[in-house]
Amino acid sequence: MTFVGASKERDVRTPQGSARTEVFKLRKIAGALLAVVAVVVVVWAVDTALMAWAWRSRNPGALRLVKRFNKYVLNPLVLRFSGRSGPSAVVHHIGRRSGAFYATPVIAHQTHDDVIIPLPYGTDVDWLRNLLAAGQAVVDLEGCSLSVEEPAVVDIDDVVRLLPAPMARTVRLNGARDAVRMRVSKSATPESA
Repeated sequence: MTFVGASKERDVRTPQGSARTEVFKLRKIAGALLAVVAVVVVVWAVDTALMAWAWRSRNPGALRLVKRFNKYVLNPLVLRFSGRSGPSAVVHHIGRRSGAFYATPVIAHQTHDDVIIPLPYGTDVDWLRNLLAAGQAVVDLEGCSLSVEEPAVVDIDDVVRLLPAPMARTVRLNGARDAVRMRVSKSATPESA
């Protein structure tokens, strides 16, 4: 009879042991996820601080570093969500030399007849050179695709009063000196069409 009782104790311990093992595994997974989230937050904070410093100081090396990081890392991620709501927009343009189609995420605002895009990196960016060479583009903004033409680089002081207050504050904080202003063609269509 003692043998049967010992067997029952062993059977009772096995499920508890596997439950403890499962809890241990879940704790390891949760710890790993927390570590990944912490790394992402730190990278984001460092990137934000570097961008703010680069824009304010106009240090060419820092601006070049931020431009490259955004072009190859951040922009592909941001493109998935831009153009649907708020000030996030996508400029669809054609390469001036390659003829290839490109999409670049930007911050934009539509006034009655114009689209205004602040230029925190200045005028030395590929998408702007392509836009100026072509003289036209399509901007996805707030769920609509807007055909724009006649792009012109203007002083930020000339258009900042047309921007919403939060965007104007951000533009001032980033030290943007210029913006591109484009006339909206009358062929604005919903993005889903």
